[in-house]
Amino acid sequence: MYYRGFMAAALALALSGLAASSALADDTIPPEAKALLEPLPLSPRGQPVPGFPDGPPAVSPDVLKFSDEDLAKLKAGKFTAGLVMHTMDAGWPQLQVAGISNTLKDLGIEIVGTTDAKFQPGQQISDLEQMIARKPDVIFSIPIDPKSESEAYKKATAAGIKLVFMDNVPVDMAPGKDYVTVVASDNEKNAYFAAQELVGAIGGKGEVGIITLVYDYYYSVAARKVGALKAFGEHPDIKVADVGTFTAPEKAYEVATAMLTAHPDMKGIFVAWDTPAQQVMAAAKTLGRDIVVTTNDIAADSALNVARGEFLAVGAQRPYDQGVAEAKAAALALLGHDVPPYISVPTLRVKKLDLLSALKQVTKEDAPASVVKICNGECF
Repeated sequence: MYYRGFMAAALALALSGLAASSALADDTIPPEAKALLEPLPLSPRGQPVPGFPDGPPAVSPDVLKFSDEDLAKLKAGKFTAGLVMHTMDAGWPQLQVAGISNTLKDLGIEIVGTTDAKFQPGQQISDLEQMIARKPDVIFSIPIDPKSESEAYKKATAAGIKLVFMDNVPVDMAPGKDYVTVVASDNEKNAYFAAQELVGAIGGKGEVGIITLVYDYYYSVAARKVGALKAFGEHPDIKVADVGTFTAPEKAYEVATAMLTAHPDMKGIFVAWDTPAQQVMAAAKTLGRDIVVTTNDIAADSALNVARGEFLAVGAQRPYDQGVAEAKAAALALLGHDVPPYISVPTLRVKKLDLLSALKQVTKEDAPASVVKICNGECF
């Protein structure tokens, strides 16, 4: 696979818990940066699903543990897994796949295939059908359109294949019955942090916008919209002048162009995640507009935007850690153990000040030289 080199490079530090802690232990990091690196408390509940109308309780990945007997059974079980991804063209899915793949390898579970739907729901349904035909014991996936793809995922369950979801559950699917669990970041809190930083940067007053995915039933992204609106709503002098939507990340450029053209006084935009946020920043530059952009998710490419000051703040997921948790949850389910229906990974607050340490927590690697160079001693 084209991302194999990425996973190999990540492996050296990925399986060690020392990577994240070493950044915090460095005495050269200013107290303000260390404070940003402290994880926020988990929001109490996740996505509402059948059986949990208010959302299942959030549980930390720390509960996913194995006995020596469990590990022996996994090695002897010759289990297989498939990954049906929404896209591979970003740091987030690459890190997810790396976390899953490295952990499954350690547990003795073979990956039979990984697919890339290039953010096309129809292609993902086709990928899923082909993966079901390969009869893996478990499939990991994040649905692009949770509504139209639900029946396709239910076919996997009917075929006796266990499902572990990343961040988002298709509609009308119940944990313990139709799927094992969903592992997600604290998406609402990620967005709340980023939006509050935007408000502070523009002096607590003025017009702002939100640009997000068109599928409002895509829970992980919808939760970010909720978090941003909650933050903006706490400031009476902030006006949400427009909410724009896109069907695929590259479409955010034209959405931002239209929004900024229609609102010449707009001071800032919260964007649902980093890849479309890069398109929003490109649109603003083309129009000659100096706006504040905040977003969610961080990877080596979007770290450059933070280092340049193009992204003021990021409420980051920890996709590698999520992948590790997803793999562990799947392995426990394959052994017949109960798995919590919602496993949550806490918010990581990222600004230029703590960028290098935060990026290492996310990617399990030191920041690329290109990022360090642009930081010019201003990032820790």
